[in-house]
Amino acid sequence: MFFVSLFKFWSLYLLAFVYESKASPKSQSDRDLNQLDILLKGYDRRALPTSHLGVPTVVTCEVFIRSIGSINPESMDYEVDLYLRQSWFDDRLKTNGSRAMDLNDPKLVQMIWKPEVFFANAKTAEFQYVTVPNVLVRLETGGKILYMLRHGCSVY
Repeated sequence: MFFVSLFKFWSLYLLAFVYESKASPKSQSDRDLNQLDILLKGYDRRALPTSHLGVPTVVTCEVFIRSIGSINPESMDYEVDLYLRQSWFDDRLKTNGSRAMDLNDPKLVQMIWKPEVFFANAKTAEFQYVTVPNVLVRLETGGKILYMLRHGCSVY
């Protein structure tokens, strides 16, 4: 009789625990995705982030050279593998969250405005791909966007 009562008690306890875990609020990633859906609903990636203010968008660029190779002294060509890091403010993507959101999905990355970049002395240039583009996009809470990509180019 004691074991039957003990079994019933633990069964009820486990049932209550399972019910409570299903009724718990959404995870942080679900909240981030919902907030991102709301931000991107009326977002037009063709418009500059500051076009509504009538001022230019200030983009900060940093280049981190990963390697220099294949130097040709005759033609003065060489290959560079680098990380290009850009940041700017986009008021349309301000969040009221407490932490930054990283966009890992390439389709989401394509949905936001990004500056056009070119290397004036590049003969060829290519973005680094493994299975997806080697890109990081981070949305800071104040509307700051960090865009970092790996880039390889042959320059002269």
